[in-house]
Amino acid sequence: MNFIKDVLLIDFETTDIDPEKANPVQLAAILLDKDTLEEKRVFSSFIKQDLKDANPQALKINGITEQQLAYAPSQNEVIDMFVKKMGTDVLLASWVQYLDRAMLFKMLKSAGLDSTMYDYYHYLDIWPVAYIHLAKQGYRGGVRSNDMFKFKSFGMPPRGTHDALEDCRFAAEILRKILNP
Repeated sequence: MNFIKDVLLIDFETTDIDPEKANPVQLAAILLDKDTLEEKRVFSSFIKQDLKDANPQALKINGITEQQLAYAPSQNEVIDMFVKKMGTDVLLASWVQYLDRAMLFKMLKSAGLDSTMYDYYHYLDIWPVAYIHLAKQGYRGGVRSNDMFKFKSFGMPPRGTHDALEDCRFAAEILRKILNP
């Protein structure tokens, strides 16, 4: 499979599951080669945030603590480093775009950066592609990522708490298995 641009696979861990209430606490990304889907560049950073108003459910999912964020760079510093390292002439992608895309645009706006630097109309949401792939193979399990990851055609190991970089690598591997069986 050949994409028209390299694929920038992003993932966020946040203080809430609702994008309107959430603040990003970790951003990770993997730049995948448009022809081979192999990793070209990797980015991962915690983001300094106050967790006092964080949703306990979100923190249970990602396991991120105040100590991990104590010396992390600010949100604006992280987005600046991210854009410089990962570039903008890419096809944006994530496992489920709803929260990840909202967080990316929230950070860009906060830093005074124009979100149209990315081709935001064309966004690869991997979950529906993976679900269709599994459904064609008779999958009748749940819609949660862990249920889908362990199905025989993906055969991914179980995850503990979510880590944005690990989640990017899981999504990249699923994309490879679907497109290069």
